[in-house]
Parts: sequence; structure tokens; C-alpha cells
Amino acid sequence: MSSFDAVNTSWILICAVLVCMMQAGFTAVEAGMVRSKNSINVAFKNLSDFYISCTLFTLVGFGLMFGASAGGLVGIEPGLAFNAPSSGLLAFFFFQMVFCGTATTIVSGAVAERMRFSSYCITAVIISALIYPVVGHWVWAGAFEGKSTGWLGQLGFIDFAGSTVVHSVGGWVSLAAVLIIGPRLGRFGEYGRPIDGHDLTIATLGVFLLWFGWFGFNGGSSLAITEKTPMIIINTALSGAAGGLSAMAITWWRYGVPAVDKSMNGVLAGLVAITAGCHLLTVPMAMFVGAVGGVVCVYGASMLEHMEIDDAVGAVPVHLFAGIWGTLAVALAPDGAWGEGVSRGQQFVNQMTGVVSVALYAFVASYVLLWVVNRFFPLRVTANDERLGLNFAEHAAGSSLLDLIVQMDRQARKGDFSNRVNVEPETEAARIAVFYNAVLDKFNIDNDRLQMAMKKLGQLANYDTLTGLGNRRLFFEALKLALSRVDLLGKSVAVFYIDLDRFKIVNDRHGHETGDHFLKEAARRMIAAVRERDNVCRVGGDEFAIVAEGIADVDEAMALADRIHARFALPFEVKGKSFQIQGSIGLYVVAPGGEETVVSAVKKADEAMYTAKVAGPSRTRLYQDAD
Repeated sequence: MSSFDAVNTSWILICAVLVCMMQAGFTAVEAGMVRSKNSINVAFKNLSDFYISCTLFTLVGFGLMFGASAGGLVGIEPGLAFNAPSSGLLAFFFFQMVFCGTATTIVSGAVAERMRFSSYCITAVIISALIYPVVGHWVWAGAFEGKSTGWLGQLGFIDFAGSTVVHSVGGWVSLAAVLIIGPRLGRFGEYGRPIDGHDLTIATLGVFLLWFGWFGFNGGSSLAITEKTPMIIINTALSGAAGGLSAMAITWWRYGVPAVDKSMNGVLAGLVAITAGCHLLTVPMAMFVGAVGGVVCVYGASMLEHMEIDDAVGAVPVHLFAGIWGTLAVALAPDGAWGEGVSRGQQFVNQMTGVVSVALYAFVASYVLLWVVNRFFPLRVTANDERLGLNFAEHAAGSSLLDLIVQMDRQARKGDFSNRVNVEPETEAARIAVFYNAVLDKFNIDNDRLQMAMKKLGQLANYDTLTGLGNRRLFFEALKLALSRVDLLGKSVAVFYIDLDRFKIVNDRHGHETGDHFLKEAARRMIAAVRERDNVCRVGGDEFAIVAEGIADVDEAMALADRIHARFALPFEVKGKSFQIQGSIGLYVVAPGGEETVVSAVKKADEAMYTAKVAGPSRTRLYQDAD
């Protein structure tokens, strides 16, 4: 090998390594522009599609792309990579292999956050083995030998470093995939909203890595260090700068702020746009092409949003739309740059032919293949997995943030917020957990106060504040419940209506304080006389009522009334004075098989009590005796 060959071979290898580094740039951009619960999944897709594409390009892709041509449509030397006759061809193979990886990895960002990992691997196989090598043959076949054998190359179509072959192909497959799998949950619809990336800092670093790697992407595509190499690299740098500047200016004008994600994509769109014609365009024209690429990217993203097509990282506007523009912009090169006797109009037709033919093949073929795959092997994860995040659902990769989310979700589902969440120190979730626990503490304090207030309101609504007995409302509720269970239990319900005899005289002569003591003592004695399960209530000033369930017969009810009278017969001492409590008791017993209402039962017990009062103090009357 001559020294010149050694220099050029070394240049190709260096540029290939720079292109290989772009894979790290794509990983950083895409991982930073998705939610953290999907970042590991996106990063791993970038890693896996690279080793899938490298393997398949070696086995079949390189031979399909650069092997002996079958009518300019496809190469027919599948083992070409294993039979390279020279180190120069091996360097060329390595350079083209990493190009294939670039085309393949574009899709991972577009379909992020909802595509199965296994389905993505199938997509990577389709691109690297069936789509990219065929398109590459059409345009670049014979490039190593310095002649065009693909039909688009022979036609005069120019795509120096891959605005169409690499980027548009990746963009067309991305578009087909997102149309089939649909938008992410919550992205569009009545309550739809933009979904922001979790780490634009790492995404910005990714843009720098891509920009740096692009110098090898474009600079190495001449396959030698030539007098045009400095211009190619300068055009690449300035086109990316112009794309970022125009995107930033537009978003600043449209939204009032310089949008970070759209400005980053503007840089990438400028780089994509210049890739087809960086060896022909002048520096001012390269800046123009890059600036328009940024504009195309911003408005292309808005168009997709309007059509409710969800591209998670903007891969379609960056690589497809800007790639189309950059391919057509080759016709803006100075006269004569495309070859002897080729007019600007003729070159534009050549470029348009390439754009349309690649679109028809790349989009239609990928859409049909992915549609078929989706019919038998769903491309999209389940809704539950999508909500949980693909880091865990697809790879069982936990994180402190995911652990925190799981704890919070468990509390939400159980409705139990009494326990604090665990805080893992020195993690990204630690501060969130600390603030969440502070909210829980405040919530539990306020909830305890609310429960106390509700309990107090319940006491006020259902209980008598003087005696502590249930009030009229509670009495009616207890009686209603007891009547509903008479037939079920097969036992009677006794309703007692009690009026204290001569209470008004005691109250008037000795004061309300004595009267209150009188009422509280009467309540205490009634509670002591009845069974534990019986409900004793104060329903008026000196009127009480009792609901006794599970009464066997009238005799048992009368015995309970006698116990009350016996308790009342005991002397009652207040402030050194002795009193005796007496009461008239009306009794009504509801037996099974009847159809008694609360109102009628109370009315009958009240009528019985009135009869007892007329008969004299300390009497009990059964309702049937009052008939």
C-alpha cells in the first residue's frame, strides 16, 4: 500500500470512528428527551440496534449494497464483507457499517415510550437488512471503485453523505412505525398535553456529540482527504449552527421563549440538510440550507402535532423533512457542479426522482412489513406497561424514582396515607420523597382534625349533650333498623316510651341545675336496667324511648319495664335533698309477621304511655291494654 493509500485509509477509519461515536450522541439525545421511566429502554434500544445492524450489514447488507449490481437495483454478493481483497475495502466496509447503524437508530427515538423491545429488534432487522442496503445500492453502488452502478446514481441523483440514503430512510421507517403504533397515552385528545423530556442537559450533550461525529460522517464520505475536505467540514459546522439559530429564533418569536428541544433539533436538521450537498455548496449557501432546515424542522413538528402523529423526539421532522429539503437543495449548487451539461432544472428533477422513489420504497415496504408483524406480534406494549414505564416493564430495571412511584401508587389504590414512604438517601427521588412525606404529615394532621370534627358533628347530630343518650334522630334510625330485622331474626321488638312523672315540679321548685341532675340520673338508671344491646334515647325534655330487639314475648318486655321501675324506686340525692324518680312507661311489642312502620310503632307506644300516665305514677301500659 502506498503512503497516499495509507493516509486515505487512515482518514476513512478515523471518520468511521467519529460516525460510530454518533451512536452515543443519539443515545444521549433520545434518553434525555423522553421521561425518566423510559430512558433505560431507549438507551438500550440504541445499543441493541447498533449491534444488530452491524451484524446484519456484515452478513448480507454490505453485499446487497455494494456487491455486483443486478440491473442497478440490488447487489448480489452477500459474502462481500468476508471476501474483501484489500485493507482499503475493509476500511470502506467499516465506514459503511456504522452508516447503517445510524440509519437504523433513528427509529428508536420516534417510537420511544410505547414500542416493545422485541418489536423494535424486528424493526432494526427490517431496516438494516432489507430497506437501507437496497436504497444505498440505488445511490452509492460502485462508490469504492469511483463509478455509479445503481440506477439512481447513473441517473445523476446526488446524495453525497446520506440526506436521503441514511436520514430520509430512517425518517420514512419512523413515520411508518409511529402511524401503526399510534400516539403515547395522554399525548393527544381532550386532555392531551405535550410530554417533556426528563433531562435536556444530557440531550444537549448528545447534540454536541452528534455534531462532532458529523464531521466524520460528511468528511469521510469523499473516501479520501481532498482539496474539498476543509470546505465539507466547514459547511457541516455552519449549516448546523444556522439550523439551530433559525429554530431558536422561530420558537422565540412564536412561543415567547427559545424552546430548548426545538433548538436542539434545529441544529440536527441543519446537519441533515447539508449532508447531501456539502461537497458542492458554497459556504453562504450551506448556511442558507441549514437555516431553512431548522425552519422545516420546527414547522414540520407542528404539522405532525396538528395531525396527532406522535414522534417522541422529533425524528421525522429532523431526518425526513430536513433530509428531503437538503436533497432537493443540491440543485442550488453553482452551475456546473453536478456534471458537464447538466442544468439546474434537470438536476432538480433528478433529485426529486430520488426523493420520490426512496419514499415509495422505504415507506411502503416498511409500513407493509411492520403492519404484517403487528398483526401477529403486537408492536406496542400494553397500556399498563406504558404507564408503568418501559424501563421496568421491558427490562425489570428499577430505580429509586420508580420505587417511590410504586409506593405512592400503592397508597393511592388502597386509600391509606397513614404511613410515610421510604426515603432512599442520595438518590434523585430523595428530595421528592421528603417533600411527599411532608405533604403526608400535613394531610394526616388535617385528616385527624377532620375526623375529630366529624365525630363531634356526629355526636351533636345523634346524641343528647346532657345525658349522652341517643337523641330522637338516633331513636328513629335504631327503630327503623330493628323493624327491618324482625322477620329475619324471628323475634319481637319492644318499643318503650317513658315520661318522668312530676319532673316539671322538681325543675320549677329546685332549679334547672337540679333538673339536669335529675335527667342524667334517670338516664343512668335506665341504662343500668336494660340489656347492653338495647338503645336508650332521650326524645324530648323529660321523655325517653327504648328500642329492645330480640324480645321473646310480651312477658320479657314487661319484665324489662319492671326493672326500670325498680331502679327508679331508689332514692335520688341532690344537694342534700332526697328525691324519688318515677316514670310512666308505654310499651308496644312488634311481633314477627307484622307490617309495622316506624311512625305507627312510635304512635302506639306514645298512646300506651299516655294511658299509663292517666292511670297514676310508676305505671306500665301495653298498647293492647289501651285499645
